[in-house]
Amino acid sequence: MKVHQLWLVVVLVHCLTPLLIANSTPHDVTTTQFWQKHFQNKDTLNYPVVFVHGINARLSDWEKTASLLSNDTYCTVTYHKKDTIKINKRGNTHCTIWNICYYEPNLVKEMLIGDLKRYSLRLDAIIALIKQESQQNKVIIIAHSMGGLVARSYMSHTKASWNSVYKILTVGTPHEGVPIAPPIINHLRDLHPKSIFIKNLNNHWQAPLNKGYKQWGVIGAVNIKKTSSTASIKASSTDSGGPGYIPISSSIPFGEWQAAIKQPNIPSLNTPHFGYRLFTNAKHDDLLFHEAVLKAIIWTTTN
Repeated sequence: MKVHQLWLVVVLVHCLTPLLIANSTPHDVTTTQFWQKHFQNKDTLNYPVVFVHGINARLSDWEKTASLLSNDTYCTVTYHKKDTIKINKRGNTHCTIWNICYYEPNLVKEMLIGDLKRYSLRLDAIIALIKQESQQNKVIIIAHSMGGLVARSYMSHTKASWNSVYKILTVGTPHEGVPIAPPIINHLRDLHPKSIFIKNLNNHWQAPLNKGYKQWGVIGAVNIKKTSSTASIKASSTDSGGPGYIPISSSIPFGEWQAAIKQPNIPSLNTPHFGYRLFTNAKHDDLLFHEAVLKAIIWTTTN
């Protein structure tokens, strides 16, 4: 074999390995046995995996997935009023999986005064604590719904916060907003498609994306039960059928949703904007424990 042919083979193997791993899973990804073996694999990264919830949510949102991946030994971190953060190691001295909550205990108060910038600053403090506790300089983020915007905003704070995230997977996240969100107060205002928050966030990310940043994975969904067929999916089709949920054009932004829906449940690697892109048939909250998401986590945690 000639040198240039050998080089091509090496490049192809390197690029395709995460995709092959995600698709060939010899064991059921919904079993703890699979994840025990996965995290013992020499190709699996040792960075903390941080689960970030969405709007009006708590630790319970990601609890089933976090418990599966860690055999119920994951750690939790919760934000409390007056900038205090509480960590619960649940008797575990070393956690790979971290389930976090950036809301104060008073959820009503959050609905009145909370905004996505405030939550991203809280996430900054939480991730700093996780890195300190795990003695790692990077984390892997798995974020659902609004949590994906909070996580991307955190990454936009400084070069250090950007570099602290090895990979980020956003699941059912409204990257281009939610049309029904009223442009009035706090996080509802931030979720509006024409919000300053959405505009500034996507503008900030444009430069690294143009340079070929491929550490961002996206999963978007449509509730097919509310649509006659995959062929009838439109940009406005959502993951639970109603206008208050996430349009597919928002969860897989930059127009890439059109290519994604042509291959349901088949991931694409290194697309124009993403390192991992997938469309699936699911309801918004079903994505919190879904085979497509579990397989994508293999991509996030594999070198």
